Amino acid sequence: MYQNVLVAVSHGTKGYHLFQVGLDIALKNKAKLTLCHIKNMQYIMPNYTNGSVYMPQDIVYFETNDGIEDTLNKYKEEALRKGISKVDVAVTASSTPALAITGVVTPGYDCDLIVCGSSSNKGIFKLFGNVATEIVKSAPCDVLVVKHQHDEDDENNEDEE
Repeated sequence: MYQNVLVAVSHGTKGYHLFQVGLDIALKNKAKLTLCHIKNMQYIMPNYTNGSVYMPQDIVYFETNDGIEDTLNKYKEEALRKGISKVDVAVTASSTPALAITGVVTPGYDCDLIVCGSSSNKGIFKLFGNVATEIVKSAPCDVLVVKHQHDEDDENNEDEE
């Protein structure tokens, strides 16, 4: 059914779990696999409270050398060993990761399924949504949102306190 599965990989053990879910779907469908990570890029407005210091209009900040490229390449090797015929790796930076995934990576690699994770944001962040919500809203294809089991356990423990 699916021909190219895009896995939006995050850092840490959650990222590996997402990879495993995407790999399993790709193997069952004999599909290609695209692994991507969008580095967080932010525009930081300068502080003009100190009039004697000139700062440019905006400063661009994004994650650097966090090891994600090495991680994705290890995942790629594992997928190829397990029988995936083609694995692409895409790493880029954006201030809007969901739009980069749905508007650039997905059509650029001709993906027909996006696998992403959902973290349990708390407080005010829940009001504004998260990357998974934005992916679901703007995706040009099917989306599988993987809920991490330990996130639910954390929420249940907090409710009991």
